[in-house]
Amino acid sequence: MLLNVVIGTPLVAPEELLAFNLDDWNTNERQKTLFTETRYLPAILKEAGIVSSTNEVRKNNPKLNITLDRPDCMMVKWGKKFLFIVVGE
Repeated sequence: MLLNVVIGTPLVAPEELLAFNLDDWNTNERQKTLFTETRYLPAILKEAGIVSSTNEVRKNNPKLNITLDRPDCMMVKWGKKFLFIVVGE
């Protein structure tokens, strides 16, 4: 399962934000990272395999029904799963 999401082109290299060092990035974190251009959070959760549909997010957790437009770094919790999101330009 994916644990990290990188949207667009981040201001800082993803390996610097999501890994301890370059070896950790190459051996662990790169395989757990989804690179996407999608900015609608429910669609990202679906693409990452966290939820089965975007409608599930809208019904069960309306505060996550957002579009990520500005550069940011955030963590989203869904049940017992955490998703680390890096939003670029």
